[in-house]
Amino acid sequence: MAISVAKAENSFERYIEQIHSIWGNGKDPQLPFMVKALMEKFLASTPPEEPWMAELIREAKPGRELYRDPEHGFIQMGHVHQKGHANTPHDHGPCWVVYGAYSGVTDITVYRRTDDGKDPERAALVRKDLHRLTPGVVYPYLPGDIHSVHAVEGPAVVFRFLSTDLEKVERYRYNLAKGTATRV
Repeated sequence: MAISVAKAENSFERYIEQIHSIWGNGKDPQLPFMVKALMEKFLASTPPEEPWMAELIREAKPGRELYRDPEHGFIQMGHVHQKGHANTPHDHGPCWVVYGAYSGVTDITVYRRTDDGKDPERAALVRKDLHRLTPGVVYPYLPGDIHSVHAVEGPAVVFRFLSTDLEKVERYRYNLAKGTATRV
């Protein structure tokens, strides 16, 4: 879905336009929290019958790129997760991410490492926190934060804002049972 930010005709286009207005050089440490506030407003102001949202819900794809900024490189994803969808603990390397729920219930477990991190293939993790995303709830995750996602009630429509393309950075997935870390 290519969005023209020159004319904000729907809630998604207004949201992207607002992100552009705060982005600056993309290095402000408050930026993840500013995007969080914008996403909260966006989620609250978007009716399910708005054509782009209705299409996202109807297609029910587990992941869809909604917007990729050609100048700044940030990406807005839309996800429709069926109940039970889950992924393994992972980080986003040097990037930050903002997750927000439009519908359904999604749990995001946050972990902290208990090892010294010296062996890049080993990692000991413990659960640090649990964030429950219900409609309108948004959480930012900062560089290095380790988390996993689980759709508790679905279908869950979740938006994920990425500060940059994850394919271009070093990041890891973690296996809790084996205590391993694998570069993605």
